[in-house]
Amino acid sequence: MKKRTIQAILILTISLLVVGLVGCGNKTDSKNTAAVNSTSDAAEKSGGTIRVAFAADPESIDWMYTGASPTRDVGWHIFETLFALDQDYQSRPMIAEDYEISDDQTVYTISIRENVPFHDGSTVTAEDVIASIDRWQVVSGVGENASQYIEEVKEIDEYTIEVTLNQVYNSLLADFSAPKQALMIIPKEIAEEAGENPLEPTQLIGTGPYKFDKWDKGNEILLTKFADYAARDEDWGGAAGEKIAYFDEIKFQIVKDPQVMINGLKTDLYDYAQSISPDLFEVIESSPNMEPITYINGYTIITPNKAKEPFEDLQVRQALNYALDKEKIAKSVYGNEEFYAFDGALFDPEQKDLYSSQGTDDYLVYDKEKAKSLLDSSNYNGEAITIMYSNNFERYEKTAEIAKQQLEEIGFKVELVSYEWATYLEKWGDPDNWDLVVIGWSTRFSPNELGMLGIGSSSSGFYESKRWEKLLDEWSNVDTEEEKQDVLAEMNQTVWDELPFVKMVNETTLDIKSDKVKEYESWVGPRFWNTYKSE
Repeated sequence: MKKRTIQAILILTISLLVVGLVGCGNKTDSKNTAAVNSTSDAAEKSGGTIRVAFAADPESIDWMYTGASPTRDVGWHIFETLFALDQDYQSRPMIAEDYEISDDQTVYTISIRENVPFHDGSTVTAEDVIASIDRWQVVSGVGENASQYIEEVKEIDEYTIEVTLNQVYNSLLADFSAPKQALMIIPKEIAEEAGENPLEPTQLIGTGPYKFDKWDKGNEILLTKFADYAARDEDWGGAAGEKIAYFDEIKFQIVKDPQVMINGLKTDLYDYAQSISPDLFEVIESSPNMEPITYINGYTIITPNKAKEPFEDLQVRQALNYALDKEKIAKSVYGNEEFYAFDGALFDPEQKDLYSSQGTDDYLVYDKEKAKSLLDSSNYNGEAITIMYSNNFERYEKTAEIAKQQLEEIGFKVELVSYEWATYLEKWGDPDNWDLVVIGWSTRFSPNELGMLGIGSSSSGFYESKRWEKLLDEWSNVDTEEEKQDVLAEMNQTVWDELPFVKMVNETTLDIKSDKVKEYESWVGPRFWNTYKSE
């Protein structure tokens, strides 16, 4: 019995060992297979060129220097920020590794990721971050506002900086994450050399998944894959987290005609096209090889020039607001109701932490007789006013044309002037060139990003307001959700009381892509990392 028992135990032990070894072997094979499959999958997705039909040639590709959407849409492929917004508009560390805030909330200690290479082969250090912050405080509207609260930025060690504030400023990380006039990290030498001037093409050195190659102005901007890109691995979405450059090249090709864009997608001339007229939505939906891409994109506005007559007079601005039938304009300009929404707030309802509908009662106040009465009692003397717009965007042209008709109905004399985008931006800076401008403000992510209300700037129509400045100060110190809502409501009310601009409608942008472009995630502008093309 004992002998048989011992033999049975030996057989069982050997069997268990064999099973165990086979099991271990299977686990190892599974892990190796997964790694091989992942590498194989990446190899299958990688390569090729994505050709983007781009509506307007940027004035500059310096994402810190200008808040224009064409600059952002190219720039965030090349550059990365210290912090970035995720899919839900929350701040996440990007070039930063981590951070701590002192108990009194006036000292931010920020660690920087190590071994993050620039496109020129150098590596990001504290010196580069500090130089970038210094320049951002001078050339960016967001940075200039933040500079009022930043007392000092100093290096603790090669990969750590300390930001000291002169008072509590709860918007600091939101400002560091802003996708408008962004705190992009560039080499110290370039930041100091460029100073207050926009970056030259040779200075477009960032840390992003794609690097600048060349710019044939008016025709094409070429970006190429950055082979040494140091990716994060978090699945945050938006402008944050993991970014994989599958394409060898991105070609932003300037195309002004939406119909040319659509025809180009049908014939594989383009893979993606932006800013398509909503009137063409049904055509796109019925086309077998293209797909619509939609996302919130701020709102269209008409900004009066408050630096001179007649719109320095609040009564004339009030007459303007009462004269504009926003519902009629929206239906004529956008057609499809899915692409516009009537809302008088400064932020989109999708931005839950920033949205308040309070203080917007004067949004839809269309009243021709009230407008005529206000104009008659104002300082307007019958001189012709100029409405300026960019002819790169059909919706601006249509808005200007209908606004002209409505303003003439209450007694204004109106002339329309249009320019292509770059010239338009140049003309915009001189108050002698215009009385009203039609423009779209892409989505903002903080009251401090509302550069259009930057005191005295051309984009604000040379707005001056102690009330608005006070509200920005209050916003920087809010702690509770109730306090936030109170300030946001008062900001809305201030805009409708003082009328630095007249908001038209919230926009949903319509872009299109080829069905060959895979795993594309829509956000607030075209982004071509983490997506690829299958032939």
